[in-house]
Amino acid sequence: ENGLRVLGRDWNANLIRWQLIRHGRPGQPSSLENYDAWLEGELKRLDAALPHCEKFGIYVVVDLHSPPGGKATVSGYIGSDDRLFTDRKAQEKFVEVWRRLAARYKGAKAIWGYDIANEPVEEFVEEGCDDWHALAERVARAIREIDPQRAIIVEAPPWGSPESLADFTPIAVSNVVYSAHMYVPSQFTHQGVFKKTGEPVIYPGVIDGKLWDKAALERALAPVIKFQKDFHVHIYMGEFSAIRWAPGDSAHRYLRDAIDIFEKHDWDWSYHAFRE
Repeated sequence: ENGLRVLGRDWNANLIRWQLIRHGRPGQPSSLENYDAWLEGELKRLDAALPHCEKFGIYVVVDLHSPPGGKATVSGYIGSDDRLFTDRKAQEKFVEVWRRLAARYKGAKAIWGYDIANEPVEEFVEEGCDDWHALAERVARAIREIDPQRAIIVEAPPWGSPESLADFTPIAVSNVVYSAHMYVPSQFTHQGVFKKTGEPVIYPGVIDGKLWDKAALERALAPVIKFQKDFHVHIYMGEFSAIRWAPGDSAHRYLRDAIDIFEKHDWDWSYHAFRE
């Protein structure tokens, strides 16, 4: 409660992307058998937080960070990949889970939208399985049967990156918000996360032989801008960040430039992550 009070009242935030995250050993496939038990435990935590979110004026995006059938990433969370695109049972489970979530939270005042899967990756789609576009539409239609109005948030493969929207098209469901994550250039935003050595990377500055500044960030976001203009859709930047140990005021300058661009194009956004 105190953390949400600080976020909502002291920081004047109005949205939190609540991540339903399942953990595992990197590369380890997840099990469908105990998925429901894991999910129920996570939802009880969300249920306890929702009254505080409402009290402190914070809307919630319910983010299914770990859909059925994924495997653990290098970061240790189970992602939106693997059997989600090769196992029909995992896809049916995915639709079932969202029917359950939509029914559970249909009347929840604090919830703004449903982010149906975090950073989907469809490297291979098995015969008889849906690709991400078709699966996302199935899930969205299932939600709409229960909740006709709540925002449905869709990210595109691979990894919900800005360039992922270059080859994506909207799904045929109402009130869908399209989302991307901004960690470009990753050599700056993630320096020291996976590789503990190397020279500090400064923003703005030359990174891998290319000048990165505000104009370069906007060029990296060009696919999102074009998608918005071509299809007249609502855009939500669900994650963006810069590592806090970036040299000098580099992180501040990167975040300031990113937010300026988001606001220029009337995008919603949420920083990743509060007190992580």
